[in-house]
Amino acid sequence: MTSLIVLVGFMVLTAIALERAVQKRMLQAEEAKLQALMYSVLAAVDRDATGLSITVADARLFEHALFDPKSDLRALLYSEQGEIWRSLSTREILPEPVDLAEEEMRFSQQQAAGKPWFQLAFSIRWPNVHAQLDRYHLVLWKGATDYFAQFKRFRQTLWLWFLITISLFMLLMWLVISWGLRPLRQIGEEVSAIESGDKQSFDSIYPSEIKPLTQNLNLLLQRERHQMQRYRHALDDLAHSLKTPLAVLRGLAEKSEWRGEDRQTLEQQNARMDQIVSYQLQKAATVGGDLLGKPVHLGDLLQKTVNALAKVYRDRSLQIDADSAMQSELRMDESDLLELLGNLIDNACKYGRRRVLISVQRDQQRLRLTIEDDGTGLASDQVERILQRGMRIDQTR
Repeated sequence: MTSLIVLVGFMVLTAIALERAVQKRMLQAEEAKLQALMYSVLAAVDRDATGLSITVADARLFEHALFDPKSDLRALLYSEQGEIWRSLSTREILPEPVDLAEEEMRFSQQQAAGKPWFQLAFSIRWPNVHAQLDRYHLVLWKGATDYFAQFKRFRQTLWLWFLITISLFMLLMWLVISWGLRPLRQIGEEVSAIESGDKQSFDSIYPSEIKPLTQNLNLLLQRERHQMQRYRHALDDLAHSLKTPLAVLRGLAEKSEWRGEDRQTLEQQNARMDQIVSYQLQKAATVGGDLLGKPVHLGDLLQKTVNALAKVYRDRSLQIDADSAMQSELRMDESDLLELLGNLIDNACKYGRRRVLISVQRDQQRLRLTIEDDGTGLASDQVERILQRGMRIDQTR
C-alpha cells in the first residue's frame, strides 16, 4: 500500500511537471512569434518625409494581420515626444510598458480591454540628422484568448488521461497484488486446517519463493509431532511402570498384619496414587492431538466449574459471582485449564467467607483471570513462598 501511494504521488508530480513544461514551451512559442513580428517591423522602419524622425513604411510590412482591424495583433511606435506610428489594426488604447531600460526587450502578459494580451516591448536607439541617438519604443500586442483556451484543453486532456491511467494502473496493481498474495492466503487457510485438525502438514503447491517456508514449517510440525509422541510414550511408560508397585502395595495393604489405622492410611495413599496414575494415563492419551491447539471457551469451562463447586459448598451459603459477559477464548489444553480453574476457585471457596468474585480482562494478546475471595488472605512473607512449585502454606486442608 505504501509503495502504491508513493507511485501515485510520483505520477501526480510528473503530470504537474509536464503541465508546467508544456505551459512554458507554449509561452516561449508565443514570445518567439512576437519577436519574429518585431524584427519584420524593425525591417520596415525608415525616416519620415521630414527626415527628422523615423516611421514604419506600411508597404514594407508583410504581416497582413497588422492591417486587419479584426485581427488580434497590435503594433505601436512612439518616442518621448509622443506617438509616431500605429498599425491599422490598433484601435483601442493598450497599456504601455513601464520602466523599460535602453535596448531592453521585455515579454509579459497584460489584461486590457476585457481580455488577456501578450506584450513584447523593445527600446531602440536610432540616429537622427545630427548623428545623435534618439530613443524610441516599439510595442507589439497579441491576444492571448486562443492561447489560454488551447492550454485549458491541453490541461483537461492531460488530467483526464492521467485519471484514466491511474485507475487502470490501480486496478492492475490490485490484480497483481491479489495474485501475488494468493499463496499467503492459501498458507493461512492451511494453518486454519492444521489448527482444526483437518490436516497434518502443508501439502499444497506453492511458488519457489514460498516453498522453503512451507518446507521448514512442515519440518517443524513433524519434529513437534515426534516430540509430543515421545512425551506421550514416556508418560505412558511411566504410568504403566507404576502399576506393578501399586499392585504390590495394594496386596500388602490387604494383609491382616497391618493395624487398622495404618491399613486405612495405606489404602488411602494407594488409592490416591492410583488416581494420579490414571489421570496421567488419560492426559498422555490426549497429548499430540492438536499441534496448534483449538480455541477453548473460557466462559463455558468457568460456568461448569462454578456450578460444580456451588454444589460442593452448598451448606456454607457461599456466593460465587462470575462475569456473565465472559466470551473470551484462549489456546490451552482444555483439561489443564479445567484443572487450573478447579484448583484456584476451590481454594477461594475453602478460605473465603461469604463471597467469591471471578472476572476476566483482555488486553491485546493477554488475558487476565482474577479470582477474589473475602478471606483473611496471605501475609506478605507468604506470597513469595506460595508461588514456589510444590509449596503449601496450610497443611491441614
